[in-house]
Amino acid sequence: MSIEKIEPTAHFIEKPTLKECREALNQLYGDNYTLGDHHVVLKGGFFGFGQKQWIRAEYFVNEPRTVAAPPRPAAEPPKADSVNPTDLAALQFAMLNQIKELKTSIGSKIDDMVSASAAQASDKHPAIQKIEEMLAENEFTLSYINGISTRIREHFSLDELDDFGKVEQSVVDWIGQTIAIAPKPYRKCPHVIVLVGPTGVGKTTTVAKIAANIILDAKNSGKPPMRVRMITVDRTRVGAEEQLRRYGEIMNVSVDKAESAEDLRQIFDGHKDSLDALIIDTSGYSPNDHENIAKMCALLDVPGLNPDVYLTVAASTKPRDLVSIIQHYEPFNIASVIVTKCDETASFGNVLSVLAERHKAIAYITDGQKVPRNIARASAVYFLTRLHDFKIDRVHIDDMFAGEK
Repeated sequence: MSIEKIEPTAHFIEKPTLKECREALNQLYGDNYTLGDHHVVLKGGFFGFGQKQWIRAEYFVNEPRTVAAPPRPAAEPPKADSVNPTDLAALQFAMLNQIKELKTSIGSKIDDMVSASAAQASDKHPAIQKIEEMLAENEFTLSYINGISTRIREHFSLDELDDFGKVEQSVVDWIGQTIAIAPKPYRKCPHVIVLVGPTGVGKTTTVAKIAANIILDAKNSGKPPMRVRMITVDRTRVGAEEQLRRYGEIMNVSVDKAESAEDLRQIFDGHKDSLDALIIDTSGYSPNDHENIAKMCALLDVPGLNPDVYLTVAASTKPRDLVSIIQHYEPFNIASVIVTKCDETASFGNVLSVLAERHKAIAYITDGQKVPRNIARASAVYFLTRLHDFKIDRVHIDDMFAGEK
């Protein structure tokens, strides 16, 4: 049969890696294609960060493709009792050879995949490769790491990349610039603060810490005593009210319990003219508990309350879980974030990545259970000085981020 010669047409495929391009083409065409040139393209991102690096590859299909006739069905193997020992041994030998050939073929394909991956990695400058490894060690997300890598390529020439110290310092500065710090809130009277978030992140203890610090700050600055009240609307955790009342007794702060929006309205209306600050502790719910989160949101819908709502999350929260938490607590009109339990983890890249990508500012960090201690205003310097392996110029970052204090 004669086959007409046809000039191949160029096609293009885009995937996150060259390896994935090849895998997709293998599934579509088997070996019946030729891979051409490829280059990097950027997708998505925010303010120069979070862009994803994809590969755009050119390929040609070797047309026309001849389709082999379907194989004839194999003859049913003879029954064991009708096969003589010699034939059976030959059959077993043939099967073993087929298995060996299959293993060799699979091994060859795996080697090709490893080689392709290594070739792609070798395209990166060693400085970029090292920075990516350091960011991964600090548990930054892949999208954040790709954004930093892209910015390095855009900012530095090949010759400048050889000065790793300069690259490293710039990356530290860029990380700091992505950490949004919430400004100190305006002290309207009464200043209503609400803490929301999943269970187990330390909201009740944090409520007490905030109340204690409001009182101590006024005392230390020579201001008149602050009139503070705490309310719990936590109906899920046994002992939450009792714990808050113990803190209230120590600080000489009154504590109320509200089980409905009407209860909260009555407490607020009855004390708003005689308070400087009202701090509300809420129930902790899983981000998937849509019904109870909606009920809590409705409970806080009190005329004139106008609270500053802080989303409270643990420092060790996985990125995917943190994204879900932010999405499901968004109806509360979150002012900013409190990162708790910072003493229970050594890496903060997970939290910093997601908060940067979701444009959320950090107001406070907590790093222990002691009241009124173990709480502080958040700062970029706090997180930057806790980066693994990065050399930190403390004087430089103190000067660079001094305005956030």
